[in-house]
Amino acid sequence: MAQRPSRARFGTGVVLGVALSGAAVGGFVVGTSNDSSAAVSLPSATIIGEPTSATSIASISDLAAAARPSIVAVRQTVTQQGQFGNTQEGDSVGTGFVLSADGYIVTNSHVVADGDETTVDFDDGTTVAATIVASDPSHDLAVLKVDLTGLVPLPVGSSDDLRLGDQLVVIGYALDLTGEPSVTTGILSGMDRSLTEPNGELLVNLLQTDTAINPGNSGGPLLNSRGEVIGINTAVAGQAENIGFAIAISPAQELISELQAGVIPERALLGVTSQPSTEPDILGAEVIDVSANTAASAAGIRTGDIVTAIDDEPVDGPESLGTLIAQRRAGDDITVTVSRDGQLLDISAPLGVRETASQ
Repeated sequence: MAQRPSRARFGTGVVLGVALSGAAVGGFVVGTSNDSSAAVSLPSATIIGEPTSATSIASISDLAAAARPSIVAVRQTVTQQGQFGNTQEGDSVGTGFVLSADGYIVTNSHVVADGDETTVDFDDGTTVAATIVASDPSHDLAVLKVDLTGLVPLPVGSSDDLRLGDQLVVIGYALDLTGEPSVTTGILSGMDRSLTEPNGELLVNLLQTDTAINPGNSGGPLLNSRGEVIGINTAVAGQAENIGFAIAISPAQELISELQAGVIPERALLGVTSQPSTEPDILGAEVIDVSANTAASAAGIRTGDIVTAIDDEPVDGPESLGTLIAQRRAGDDITVTVSRDGQLLDISAPLGVRETASQ
């Protein structure tokens, strides 16, 4: 099996989600009751349409003009506890875009996680109520539905065909600024990244870009030079400059189709707790605990085993082990390669269902 490129994982300093101040990727909440200066962050949306073979659009302004009818602001009414125990009400704002002509829209799950009365604003000024069809926090994706037809989905490209340095464009409702959506541009800085969200969920298959992603952009489209969606904006590194992340569109398409059908897939669980290998000549994740009644315990994985590969994909520590498990589905049969007493063993394990943020 072909090996994937090495992965970088960002566990601290990731800014994302509801009620985070500062440079959060999500939406932007402006208090409307007792404390009008309160501002809180929250995120936004994404899309799936038919792939196209179009050539590059002549300019970024032409690209933005073509995409704008398909890009929406996602709003929710949010009630929060104020600094002095008072109740504050406001609007969370993120970005989304059209999935299908009959009213389906994709966004990040954390855009619609903590509010109610979801509405969607279109570029022509139309505002309509939206229902949440399904939301999957473990992949930070959600599908909404509005009672409209004749919408224009954005075309979808292939994130698998990207190359480092490719030009990318973000269009969305950054900071919920009055007027037109914001447009920023940059390049593809990295691929196959992983990061841990503040809620403990591990996101995988991420694209890294230096394109400016601000509060309100999250969940909106990351476009290539042909105006095709190749990613879904989701987070920024809060302790760095010009490091933003988007969910790669190609591996996300199957999940988005499931969410559109109202199905939330179960998350995979191996059932081990691990640490970096303590054996100087063995690279991997050393098992320090095996949970009862899990795939790991049923397969015979033991404390002290060093996991060196999953399905022939190398494991260099606990983080890469978590990433490889997160890329799979509950019920998948995997081969876990472990080093035990100086020997390499291949152990078959059908993955179980993860109900918490455990690995």
